[in-house]
Amino acid sequence: MNKTKMNMGNMNYILIIFIGIIIIFYSNTLGWLIQSWMHNEYYSHGFIVPIISGYIVWSMKSELAAMENKPSQAGLALFMGGIALQGISVLWTIRSLSGISLLLTIAGVVVYVYGFEFLKKIWFPFLFLLLMIPLPVVETIAPPLQVISAFASAGVANMVGIPVVRDGLALNLPKGSFEVGLPCSGINSIISLFTIGTIFAFITVGSKTMKMTVLASTIPLALVGNVIRITSVLAVATKFGSKVAIDYFHDFSSLLLFIIALAGLFLVGRCFGRLQFKKIF
Repeated sequence: MNKTKMNMGNMNYILIIFIGIIIIFYSNTLGWLIQSWMHNEYYSHGFIVPIISGYIVWSMKSELAAMENKPSQAGLALFMGGIALQGISVLWTIRSLSGISLLLTIAGVVVYVYGFEFLKKIWFPFLFLLLMIPLPVVETIAPPLQVISAFASAGVANMVGIPVVRDGLALNLPKGSFEVGLPCSGINSIISLFTIGTIFAFITVGSKTMKMTVLASTIPLALVGNVIRITSVLAVATKFGSKVAIDYFHDFSSLLLFIIALAGLFLVGRCFGRLQFKKIF
């Protein structure tokens, strides 16, 4: 009993040391993440990602407590690899690489203190943290999605009888003109729905094929939902004028998009049979 308490005490000291090192090396990274979540509209969901991960780990506390700790020296290699990666990210100013480096060092601490089996047990909430790291590829994808959304929305609008003339990213109506900006490109919807779809796939009981299909469906569902959203704004503008469409309906259309995409997510999962969910609450 005393030996167990002594080991636990040593582990607590080791954790404190590791946490101190992480704070020293990653204070700028943590600050960048928080600033990104506050000001980058694509990653405003970043605040809830660690909260969800933490809750999932907490919900597993009984299983984790029952596991035998098997500390591994390999954790030090992971930790040092993460620190080295942080050095590269600082030298070349690659912010996203710094975020990934942070997760690698955390993985190293977990393996060194608790072992690989522990890390394997919490693989989902750990990897879920990747969704809180802003990736530069988003800025590259958004402009092409703008064009696709404008083209598709104009086509759907004309198909249902709404007279729209597309001029680049501008959608011209008899009662006004609208431009499909970056916020309307659909990238926000893709990131948000992919995050929700990841959680949905995790808590749903089913085959890997079903889970991967649900996850893959988030992208087309988000794009389709975004086109429906833009088309609905055009419909309201045609019927009631552009002022009503922008001042009153535009914000509500975001909720409409979310409902449509979420319903589509459930339908995709339902195609594989009756939905059953893990108990994590």
